[in-house]
Amino acid sequence: MASLFFSFSTSSPLFSSSTIIKPHFSQTKHNNNHLHLTSSPFTVKSIATNSTSSSPAVDNFWEWVSREGVISNKSAGVIKPGIVPEGLGLIAQKDISRNEVVLEIPKKFWINPDLVASSEIGKLCGGLKPWVSVALFLLREKANRDSKWSGYLQILPETTDSTIYCTGQKRSFLNFKELNY
Repeated sequence: MASLFFSFSTSSPLFSSSTIIKPHFSQTKHNNNHLHLTSSPFTVKSIATNSTSSSPAVDNFWEWVSREGVISNKSAGVIKPGIVPEGLGLIAQKDISRNEVVLEIPKKFWINPDLVASSEIGKLCGGLKPWVSVALFLLREKANRDSKWSGYLQILPETTDSTIYCTGQKRSFLNFKELNY
């Protein structure tokens, strides 16, 4: 059985097939404090080999999410993190049934404007655009070596290709309220 790799990547000659599935996130019916995928927003690709590598930061992150209860015993046997040619992703260790929930992110682990507002810097971020307050929160937490978020922050990329950095004509193609500053 080949492993499955879920990513936001382009095609690669290492992969034998791919299917693009329209993203659809929803809260679980049994608990509003979790977010799960009812259909995958990822490209699903079959890797020709089961070998992947990991880094200490990824291993630390996986230990952190397991310790915090994000990765259940059931999920631990189904998926694992790995670094493949396209970057960091989750790799299926067994076949996954359609609509099978393999990972749930508890609401307490959502880094969003509500979390920022309830944090130590919340009052300072009042009136800022939501994405700015979240960015400031992430910067503050990254500078704090004892941050509860350090396991997550260690795996974030140093740079991003976010649409927020688009300028000129490319920016005019985008219609995001968040970019209007």
